[in-house]
Amino acid sequence: MEALELAKKVLATNLQLEPDELTADTEILGNFPQFNSLTIVGVIGSIEDELDCVIDDEDITTDIFATVGELADFIESRS
Repeated sequence: MEALELAKKVLATNLQLEPDELTADTEILGNFPQFNSLTIVGVIGSIEDELDCVIDDEDITTDIFATVGELADFIESRS
């Protein structure tokens, strides 16, 4: 699965949205009231499951949640 599609999928699942509602330019932080620390845990867990990897806590920054495209870039760096 392409990194952008995976980013859209895990965000849509954790935010209870449709993946079609998200684009690479969609801002994440501050754009969804339901996006909080529990959502971050869910998103990271979903990425770990999809990529069969472990993401260290120190690798998780607010930068990767700026936009869907930034999250996709982070996913790409892990695959």
